[in-house]
Amino acid sequence: MDDVQSAKLETLKAYGDYFANLGPKTVENLHHHVTPDYSFTDPFNTINGPDRVCAYLDKMFRDTENPQFIVTHHAVDNDLGFLRWRFTAGISILGNWDVTGMSAVTFSDDGTRISSHVDHWDSGMAFYARIPVLGWFIRRLAERMAVS
Repeated sequence: MDDVQSAKLETLKAYGDYFANLGPKTVENLHHHVTPDYSFTDPFNTINGPDRVCAYLDKMFRDTENPQFIVTHHAVDNDLGFLRWRFTAGISILGNWDVTGMSAVTFSDDGTRISSHVDHWDSGMAFYARIPVLGWFIRRLAERMAVS
C-alpha cells in the first residue's frame, strides 16, 4: 500500500470515528475532516460546503432523540472509501428508527481529507413506508412488486 492509500485509510477511519462519536458539541469538528468544497448527499438532500452540512447535522440533533451512528465497516478501493453504518434515533412521526446504510466517499488528492460523501440506504421502506397513510400505499406497492 503506497503513502496516499495509507493516508486515505487513516482519513476514512477518522471520518468514521467522527460520525460514531457525533454529538451536538462535536458537529463543528467536521471541518477537520473535509475539504472546503465538501459535498454531502443523502436520499433527501445534496448539501454543498462544510458549514451547511454542520447546520444540517445540528438540525438532526434538534429534530430527533438520541441519534447515533454505529460504523461497522470501512474500506478503501483506489479513489473511493466506503463506510457501512447503522443509524438509530427517535423521530416523532416514526417512533424508533433503525436503518443500515453505506456511504461512498471521495478524497482530496493527497488522501488527507474527504471531498464528497454520498449515502445509500432504502428511504422507501426505512422512512416513507413508516409514515401513516402514505406508508400503507408504499407497503402495498412493495408487496405487489415482490417475487412470490
